[in-house]
This record gives sequence, structure tokens and C-alpha cells, in this order.
Amino acid sequence: MLRRLLDGRYLSEELLGTGGMGEVWRGRDLRLDRPVAIKVLSAAGLDEPMAAERFDREARAAARLTHPHIVAVYDFGTEEHDSYLVMELVEGRTVAALIADGPLPVEQAVSIAMQACDGIAAAHVAGVVHRDVKPGNLIVTPSGTVKICDFGIARLPQAVGQNTLTGPAMKLGTSFYMSPEQALGRPVDPRTDLYSLGCTLYAMLAGIPPFSGDPLSVLHQHVNEPPPPLRTRRPDVPVDLDALVSELLAKDPADRPTDAAAVRGRLAALPASSDAATAADAPVAVVAAAAPRLAGADLSPGGPEMAGRGPADPGREVAGAPVPAERGSGTGRARTRRWRGLLLLAAAVLGVALLALAAVALLTPDTDSSVAEPTVPAAPTPAAAQPSKPAVPVTVAPTRPSLASATRTPASRTPSPRAISRTPSPTPPADPIAAMRMSVREQVETGQLSPDAAKDLHAKVDAIAKEIAEDDTTQAQEQIKKLRDKLSELLRGGKLTADGYDTLSADVDRIAAELQ
Repeated sequence: MLRRLLDGRYLSEELLGTGGMGEVWRGRDLRLDRPVAIKVLSAAGLDEPMAAERFDREARAAARLTHPHIVAVYDFGTEEHDSYLVMELVEGRTVAALIADGPLPVEQAVSIAMQACDGIAAAHVAGVVHRDVKPGNLIVTPSGTVKICDFGIARLPQAVGQNTLTGPAMKLGTSFYMSPEQALGRPVDPRTDLYSLGCTLYAMLAGIPPFSGDPLSVLHQHVNEPPPPLRTRRPDVPVDLDALVSELLAKDPADRPTDAAAVRGRLAALPASSDAATAADAPVAVVAAAAPRLAGADLSPGGPEMAGRGPADPGREVAGAPVPAERGSGTGRARTRRWRGLLLLAAAVLGVALLALAAVALLTPDTDSSVAEPTVPAAPTPAAAQPSKPAVPVTVAPTRPSLASATRTPASRTPSPRAISRTPSPTPPADPIAAMRMSVREQVETGQLSPDAAKDLHAKVDAIAKEIAEDDTTQAQEQIKKLRDKLSELLRGGKLTADGYDTLSADVDRIAAELQ
């Protein structure tokens, strides 16, 4: 696909990511001179019986939806037996990648859920049920806008005599975010997407989905087990938000909210901050808020609108403490004396603190800059704390969240001297699966790998991607072992050079590290 021209106008430029059935490339529409995302079926997708129909379904589902919170589809076609989908190129990170860094702030999670509700509501009005709402299918742009993607298994309005995508007992979706009716193979309706949204909101707030385990165990829990209460995993979640998530996760669709618009309304009605109600309860807050004002600092709970107002302004409150309204009365004078006492106490506390700091400074020995102190190697920075890589455009097929995150740092591996000589890709993909596919192609182009052997390697990489997409870590690891064995076999048979073996083995190590 690299530099391939489709329909005489869409030029593929860079591989962005891969899923169980498709690859997504950054490209350019030469006719309109604009960036686009080009999605094509991979070798594994071509072997999937319903893949072509799902691909066509995604095009038809998204094409009928024009909404700011839904990734737009521009074109769809087939060239040389390859189906392709041209979409809006969205710069940003998936919610799955954000969750990989830890639970989201309550305000951010609520904002994402509200925008997702807007997109889901628009789809439902058009008669489309997404059926795979999950963190990996929600993209957050740098400006904070949420885009819903991947309508590949959506349920469309069915015309008379039209074939359905699957039989009635076929289960579609991702197990961690699948509704009970999907798990049981029963008919779905718009409330199915609300259940998946509830699972997604739960994951954003708790850092993990409501249920965990192997896929079959998770499906059983969706059908039979109540989720652990959200506030036991995230105590600062507002009570009203916790109640809404519980309703979204109701086993019976009739017990869930009526539609996405209703959910959005309840999210919008939540208080701006769960800590606002308790900020005025602690007496220490009065001292902490009042003392800085003596130095002219405006740290008042009311913000800038209270700047310049001293503690004696009539009718005002500071951190919940009433300010005297009548200076002339005895009660007013008594209150003033108590207030001054608090200010004196605050000043005393600040004075003691300053004296303590001064004493520490005097007791600290001066360091002679001319003497070289022995340096202690810094501990390695955890992957989650490292600076994020530049935002990667994401419009990919369903993938395992850990592989979709562009902020993960691959496990370090000291390369062999032969591997160092390899010229790296100008822009290596963040997705280890995509990087592996690109490495295989590079080995063929540089004469390190036999072209006929590359086909077998691509098939094995596709098998790994499929198991990862289905959240089956055990089978994915088994497929990784088979890939390693194949590399060794090709090396012994002379179809893969030692340099190529080192390079591809390092890529396999990266995939395996992401499964840990």
C-alpha cells in the first residue's frame, strides 16, 4: 500500500495502525488536496467470511451519518480486488489510550461521555445501532472533541428481503463492553449502545472495565453478575454519577435510561465539582484562605470577583465563615475580635514556618561547585510517566487497547551489532503489529527475506492481531511462539539473513511485551 494510488486520487503515505481485519493508512486526496485516512482489508480480513460485508456495512452506516462527533466517510471502492474506505483523518488519541495512563478526572470523563451521547443519539435517529461502543472506538482530538469511529458491525435499518449481517445467535462486539443481550445473541436496540457506554464510562472513572477475566467469564458476568460498585473503586465519583452508571449497566434493557439524549441531560446536570460541597466545612480553610489575603494574594473561594474585598466587607463570606455585617453593634465587635484573632493565629503560623525554613537554610552546608560530587544513575522512568509521543491519527479497526496506545514505551532490548546496522523507518508506527508488518516488507525490499516466506510471516502476524482483537491473550501468545519458531526455521533454511532475523525478533519481542 505504500505510495499506492487508489481510484487515481487517493495516495497512501504512512501506515498508522492495524486491527484484526484491516489496516489504516495516512493518505492524501490529490483531487481536493486534503489529508485523509484510508482503511483497507488485510490478509486476515480477506479470509474472514463476513469481512467484505462488514466493510461495506461500515461505509454505508457512516456515510448516512453527518455529525461533529462521528468520523466522516468520504468514499468507498474496490481496486484490484482490494476494498478501501476513505475517511476523515482525525488527529488525537483513543479513550483506550487515555485510560492506559490511569483513571480520568471526573470532569473529563463526563465531558467525553456527553459528546459520545450526542454522536450515539444522531446514529439512533438515523436507525443505526453501533453495537461496539468502547474506549477504542472513541477518539479525543487535541481540542477535546470526541469522535465515534468504526461502524463495521453496526445494525442498519433493514429493508424488506435484505440479508442481515449475522444469524440471530451470532455474538458481535468486544466482550468487556458487550451488553447482556448481545452476549445471549438476542435482538439489540438503541439501549444496547447505552449499556456499552456505561461500561466505557465505568472504565474511564475506575481505570478498568466493570468485569474482568477471560472472554467467556466476562460474558457470563455481563449476563448474571452485578458490577462492583463504582464508588468502591473511585470514592470521589459523585453519587448521582454513580447512580447513572448503575442504571446504564442494568441487565434488562427496560431498566436502562430511555435514550442517549436523556443520558446526556443527566450528565449535564451533574455538579461541576464533587469537592465543592465540602470546601467550607473545615475551620482550617478559613485560616488558609484568610492569611494569604494579608499579603495581597487572591486565593478566595469566590475567585477574582472577591479580589480587593477585606474580611470586614459587609454581607460577604470567606470559606463559609460569615463576615460581620454591623460594625457598631456589640455582636459585630465581638465577631470582629474573633476574626482578628484568627488572622493573628494565621500570621503566627506563617511566622513559625518562615523561621523554620530560615533555620534549615542556615544549617544546610554550602556546596563547593568546584568539587565534582559522585553522581548516582537516575532510576528508569516508568513507561506511564514518560512524556507522551506526538498525537497519532487514529481511525483503526478494533484493537486491543494496549496496542492502540501511542504513549506506551516498548520493552527495552539491547540490539545486536547486526541489528544496529538496519536503517529504521522514517516514521515507525506506534502499533507493534503495524511495525512488524512494515519490518517484514523492509526485509524483503533489502534482500534480507525471501518474498515467498514473507507471505507466511504476514499470515502469522494476522493471526496474532486477530487474537489480540478478540482479547484472547493466551492464544495470542501461542501465535507469537509459532511466529518465533517460523523465524528460526527461515534462518536455518537460508530464507532469512542473520540481520533480518535480529530485526524481526526484536519486533516480535515488542509485541510480546505489550501483552504482559
